Amino acid sequence: MPQLTELVDGVYRDLADEAKEVFSTLQVEDFVRGGIADLNRVAPQDTEEVIEFVTDPENGVINKNSYDVAIELPYRVEWFRLSDGWSEVLSEPVEGQSGASGYTFRRTATGGTITFPAWWIAQVDPTVYGIRLHGYAVRPLPYTTDPDPINSPSVPLSSEEEYSVRAYAKSEGFDLLAHDRSLFAQWQGQSNNTDVSPTQMMQMAANAKQEWDRQRGLIRVVRRYW
Repeated sequence: MPQLTELVDGVYRDLADEAKEVFSTLQVEDFVRGGIADLNRVAPQDTEEVIEFVTDPENGVINKNSYDVAIELPYRVEWFRLSDGWSEVLSEPVEGQSGASGYTFRRTATGGTITFPAWWIAQVDPTVYGIRLHGYAVRPLPYTTDPDPINSPSVPLSSEEEYSVRAYAKSEGFDLLAHDRSLFAQWQGQSNNTDVSPTQMMQMAANAKQEWDRQRGLIRVVRRYW
């Protein structure tokens, strides 16, 4: 799991700006965040989440039937026994309605909200059973580390996902150079870049875009639904 500063340094190398004289750290971080956001659209994380019940402090009965979760698209909701892991799938939602022991799910800006019938959830013993969701969640966008790179956050990416995010960032950087003559002149004046013409820069930007499109196709996740 790379740190944000490691990703940023890698993008600087990809953009042939290792001296960090052309692109600002904030610009490159935006490229990285854009890559993660696009990765979330084509390949969201397949994950699971266990609901943390809210109970009455006096009698231990579950007194809340609606919970916010990070998963934004569940494909399996089950209740399970804590002692041995036995599980049973809860009834699937049909046109927004829940069955006797079912649930409804609503997507939100930060994930989703799952709601169970109040009478049913109150009968669940939280010391014996739990409820687990399987589904898709987005990767969080890392906050900026500038000007404090020491406390750089970790970014939840595999090696392949890191490569894809860097491919996106490289495409964005080269596209900006191809369309901003002032920025390109500054980049061109650096060591080892003086032999690159505007026409070659356009081709480099096109090649970087094709590489990202190729990576986008390779990492695309076919989502499972209810």
